[in-house]
Amino acid sequence: MPLRPSRPVRLGVVAETELVAHGLAGMLRPHSGRVSLSVLREPGPTAGLDVVLCDPFDGRDVSRGLEQIPALGPAKVLVFTWSDHPQRRRRALEAGADGFLTKRASAAELLATVEAVLRGDPVPEHGPRGEEPPAFPGLSQRESEVLVLIGRGLSNQEIADRIYVSVNSVKTYIRQIYAKTGATRRTQAVAWAHDHGWGG
Repeated sequence: MPLRPSRPVRLGVVAETELVAHGLAGMLRPHSGRVSLSVLREPGPTAGLDVVLCDPFDGRDVSRGLEQIPALGPAKVLVFTWSDHPQRRRRALEAGADGFLTKRASAAELLATVEAVLRGDPVPEHGPRGEEPPAFPGLSQRESEVLVLIGRGLSNQEIADRIYVSVNSVKTYIRQIYAKTGATRRTQAVAWAHDHGWGG
């Protein structure tokens, strides 16, 4: 079994919005003995941090986001983004990232990856590589993702924590899903997803 750090990992996250920072903080709060979180409003030097999370793909200028990865030293850099597509993984690592993880990872998976990056170990795989969030006909990408998480049995709060939005936002997405699919409850929405190709 890999050794864990003797003190909490000093983790930073580049987060331009309060929602992202709040969601990640809530997800990691039960693990305060293993990790402490600091929020960076923009990319820059990370002296005093062990590992920093960033998402160079969350914006219009992906090339600029990738170019900023080296500026996040001396901390280890973990790209933390929605899509685990192999091309994105390759571009991130070529740009200087120390690891890559999808935002669909659980808190345990995130911590295991952060600790592996800090030790210099290979980053563990979590789930199938190249997995893209499904896109159901007539639903937005975010609505599709919420529908899949409903199908996996997550509560509204768990969905909010997983995708870094408020519970009220999750409720809004669910209302939109119901309106577009004709469902009136979660089981009907999940049945609709299965009818439209989801094999979850």
